[in-house]
Amino acid sequence: MKCWAKSVSDCCSTQSREHYITKGLFDNKMLYVNNAPFLDGKSLEISKASLTKKCLCKKHNEQLSIYDDEAIKFGRSLEYAMALSLERRNSNLKKFSVHKKVIQRERLTRWFIKTYLGLYEFFKYSSELDEEFLANLVYSNNKVSDFVTLNFTMTQGEDFQIKQVVSIAPIEEQGKTKGMQLELYGIRIQGVFHSKKQTISAPMKLKFNEHKQGLSCVISIV
Repeated sequence: MKCWAKSVSDCCSTQSREHYITKGLFDNKMLYVNNAPFLDGKSLEISKASLTKKCLCKKHNEQLSIYDDEAIKFGRSLEYAMALSLERRNSNLKKFSVHKKVIQRERLTRWFIKTYLGLYEFFKYSSELDEEFLANLVYSNNKVSDFVTLNFTMTQGEDFQIKQVVSIAPIEEQGKTKGMQLELYGIRIQGVFHSKKQTISAPMKLKFNEHKQGLSCVISIV
């Protein structure tokens, strides 16, 4: 049995396959993956069904679905915000009502960690924090977002497109992998792991502003 959560609790007797990136994030059967570590850094189109590995037992895998759902919710919120922006672009109104979407930071953080655990073995340098520590964060009953610094690395005014493409890169320091940068739907998310609790900053927010009418939509991760 191959299961990175074996230290958390007893595994069941059934091996399962875990998707490198949550399959529900993408509508099509085929997915374009850019700079994929599990493809030796290549960029190519590949079927979602083949983007899996045996790294979890069935019991532990099924317990992660709630975090996959939160990542999917985040992706759909991004698509919604962009569609709203395009719809309003040619409006003659001077100001719009602000639409708001809320993503649970705890769930998204756990999704980020579990995604990293499926990928880190492909990175050049070993993980600064070991598999057992990170696995216990994913399944912990306590708050885990204090151990992960999540940031959007987009700059104000940066032009981007919301599209179902993913790009992955390790964050390295002094010969160790300390986190990961994940570009999802055109948005770059950087996550760095810590062995001790950190002070969490204010809620993360993505603001969609129209050129003339101002704020149109806000996605908050709280």
